[in-house]
Amino acid sequence: MLFPVYAALAAALLFYLILPVAGAFRLRGQWHRFRDRVVQLALAPPLRYSDIAAARREGRSFAGPFRLYGTIEAIEGSDQVWVKGPSVSALVDLSHAPLYVASPGPSEAGSISRLRWGSVSSLVEGTTIFVGGLLSIKDGRPIFVDSSDEMLVAVCHDEEEGKLLPRLVSGGRAPNEYWNYMTVISLSLGVATISGILLAYGSSSLPSLRTLVFLAGALPILPFAPPGLALFFAYRRFWRLGIASRTSRDLLRMPLRCCSFRQTMAINEEPPKSATWLAIPIQEGPRKSGYAPPTLFATADPVDPSAQSFVVDGDPETRARKVEWASALYVAASGLSFGLSIALNFALAFALWRLFAS
Repeated sequence: MLFPVYAALAAALLFYLILPVAGAFRLRGQWHRFRDRVVQLALAPPLRYSDIAAARREGRSFAGPFRLYGTIEAIEGSDQVWVKGPSVSALVDLSHAPLYVASPGPSEAGSISRLRWGSVSSLVEGTTIFVGGLLSIKDGRPIFVDSSDEMLVAVCHDEEEGKLLPRLVSGGRAPNEYWNYMTVISLSLGVATISGILLAYGSSSLPSLRTLVFLAGALPILPFAPPGLALFFAYRRFWRLGIASRTSRDLLRMPLRCCSFRQTMAINEEPPKSATWLAIPIQEGPRKSGYAPPTLFATADPVDPSAQSFVVDGDPETRARKVEWASALYVAASGLSFGLSIALNFALAFALWRLFAS
């Protein structure tokens, strides 16, 4: 007798939760690999002509991992781009790698777009681009290629070289992983499946069963009605705070991974002019009394003009642990708020139907 209700709830669980969440984890994994790779590439040396000449002279097929800041010079063939750096040019093979684009404006979640090369209609000559990955030597020409061990990263941007890394770490994430390419398809399949169940058992003599099946199909839109709407707004606020906390955590841990030079600065000491103060989107709570001196990090000796330098207020390890705990709490609070908004409106809608149907 209750089979249509169980079937509708099972379909809702599959299409409204399991499949979108699976897509969310896949999307989160993609962006995590991107952020992890750009931090790794901060340790790679900048490409110079001497590196290419040495690989040619020694007959090597691969010169090693390098990074190159430059501009787009020309497009060759269907999937290769010439990038011109300060003293050297190299090809970038995008046949097996996406092209990332940093949009102008604030560095926040979603400000970095991931595009399939086939969907890119055109690239303007002179566009600033960062390329990092394995450099291959084919027919004497240097080509950045993607491989299973050395992920290729190519990002069009408008940022200064020394400030690009924190921007990529901040913006290289989805603002809401649940809303991914699989979600729209999965929700549509869920509505179609539950509608089919409703039509198949539409002649049931128990109107309550039909109502429960209908409400199961309407689960995605239930949070947008009061009183659950207030909980939905709470979910959105907690989720944004969770995203900000994860961004703060990644920014605080970034110099710990990519910088070989570290120095606790003295009171009134000025950092190098090229150093970037890391803007932490969210604070981790009240600080203990006392002055916490800033910490200077650099990818090499900070007197080297090519070094990337960062300044973090206080101790980054301690602050990263605090915001990581905050992130877990915000995510749990957002999930609880969203679940309660659905449960509340589901129960209220069914109760109102029973009241007016009687």
